[in-house]
Amino acid sequence: MVEKINDHNEDWFEEWLMLLPDELKKLEKALHHLDLDYSPESLLRLEGWILANYPSMDAILDDREKMTLDALLRYVGEVFRVHLQGKWDIVRNDPQYVFDHLPIIRFSGNIPNTSPLLLVTASFDRHTGEFIYDSLMKKRRFMESQGLIDVQK
Repeated sequence: MVEKINDHNEDWFEEWLMLLPDELKKLEKALHHLDLDYSPESLLRLEGWILANYPSMDAILDDREKMTLDALLRYVGEVFRVHLQGKWDIVRNDPQYVFDHLPIIRFSGNIPNTSPLLLVTASFDRHTGEFIYDSLMKKRRFMESQGLIDVQK
């Protein structure tokens, strides 16, 4: 889940990663009408659905929505991981790091980490329906210009 883990459950992230494929399949099944194909464009469909189904960031952060939010950030993270050649990671025991004990996508080079949770929640502030997609594309163009990833078709 998206809650920060505590020191008593350091295996949480490894378990979370092991469940990733199953949780993504559940989301794909539940939102089959969105054609979640892991393309950058699927982020547009997903963000549109998020904004249409949750009136505010507080609504998606409600305790009753934890599982949905977790599934959404998994999907967003996977699209970033695949298209930007990143890897799932977690920063532990760094209270100065805003995403301490939360899943992130780490990239090669000196590219800042991406928090899928931040992308999902920030999409409410932007309310464009294109914020997550634009974030991916901007990072992709920059990484391509730096030779950090192969130019995608």
